Amino acid sequence: MKTKKLIIIGVLAGLIMGVALFITGVIASQIVYGPQLAPEGKFEPEQLNVGYFFWTKLAIGIVFGVFFIFLYETLPLSKRIESICGGLKYAFMLWLVISLWNFSHPLVYDLDTINWQDKIFWLVYTLGGFLGYGLAIGFMFKRHAKKLISKTT
Repeated sequence: MKTKKLIIIGVLAGLIMGVALFITGVIASQIVYGPQLAPEGKFEPEQLNVGYFFWTKLAIGIVFGVFFIFLYETLPLSKRIESICGGLKYAFMLWLVISLWNFSHPLVYDLDTINWQDKIFWLVYTLGGFLGYGLAIGFMFKRHAKKLISKTT
């Protein structure tokens, strides 16, 4: 696939990822941290506003959306994403690898000092973002595959 098309897909999927991160973050923080929405001392008072959280999630989504789409194109996969389910599988596997890596050192070295509340929040928060990303790329690759099929027939 051409670089320009990959960047467009990455940016669009990254925007969806950012929105999913924002929505999942709001829900997960309410469940995990309660009405304070963030652990004590985590953010400066001016950072605790919707605008700050929303634009940072969009920026994070775009950067990682483009990065993950180029990573995907370089992987020697036997089967490429052709459906939403395929996009979800790809995103879930990325999330799983990153999450396991994130847990590896604390589980080995600092098991008694792990802040489980934060770990649970980050697992739920990032899973929501990755699944949003997977839905988006699955949908876009499915559309792209349909266009290729209709051009050849």
